[in-house]
Amino acid sequence: MGFFDFFSKKNKPQISVSAVAVTDNPLLEAVEVRPGVKIARAFVQDWPALEASKLDYIAIEAVPVESMKLEQSKFGHYPKIPAGFDYPKDSGGDYMYPLAQINFKEVPPLAGYPTSGFLQFYISVTSEVYGLDFENGRSQKDFRVLFFEEDVVKECVTDFSFLQEIITSDMSPVHKPHALSFSQKEDYFGMGDVHFEAGAGKLLIRTAEKYSDIEDELMESLYDADSTNGHKMSGYAFFTQSDPRDEDDRSVLLLQIDSDNDIMWGDMGVANFFIDPDDLAKKDFSRVLYNWDCS
Repeated sequence: MGFFDFFSKKNKPQISVSAVAVTDNPLLEAVEVRPGVKIARAFVQDWPALEASKLDYIAIEAVPVESMKLEQSKFGHYPKIPAGFDYPKDSGGDYMYPLAQINFKEVPPLAGYPTSGFLQFYISVTSEVYGLDFENGRSQKDFRVLFFEEDVVKECVTDFSFLQEIITSDMSPVHKPHALSFSQKEDYFGMGDVHFEAGAGKLLIRTAEKYSDIEDELMESLYDADSTNGHKMSGYAFFTQSDPRDEDDRSVLLLQIDSDNDIMWGDMGVANFFIDPDDLAKKDFSRVLYNWDCS
């Protein structure tokens, strides 16, 4: 059984790390190979090779608040845009919802990403698909990704009365404005990543197949240990369905916004924005890939 056959049948892990730890089979016992990283004992011999799959990322904590300053990093609140700038509209001429703003001055340094400036994400909320184009996820007709250097927004828009209807829309996936804070973390494996089977997955699957009687349990335990959900920048993305990229796509995770108490993408879904590393280095956000899915 291939990994993606398993993944398509079981989007939700069936065995928790704690359950693995008390199993009668020693090969399923959870072993901490790095602080905070546990894998089944059967995979421990593979760890030196698997460690090469590590990706640094920025974890995002989102806390509902009543009000925020324009320059703050946020989900679902007024952005800092240059005075005189035409606020983004969707293909139907309606103002887009200000989904997110990242002020890179507030973000720990991350290789390849800006160290200053404002990265902003906008989506259409005039339909239930939140601006997603199923045919072309890079077509920014009904979503938009903008970037402004700090000096460009010294003089900025302060009157957002024109946005009142959109900012309070119950069609938005973000039900309350959220203030953001950031911390550096590490990802491993990337079980749902399109490149998994050609990378770390090749070794993991080969090891699991050695133990056919517990192969499913081994893969479930590994999926459970490889949690990539939550709000984040960079690292491995989380999907409730499947990775929208193909195997030749070099795009990296620019931003992931997950569902939680006050954010809901369909039925507990998740949204991802991907960008080619060369475009990221040039701060060119015109070809970002946008996708969201739900269970």
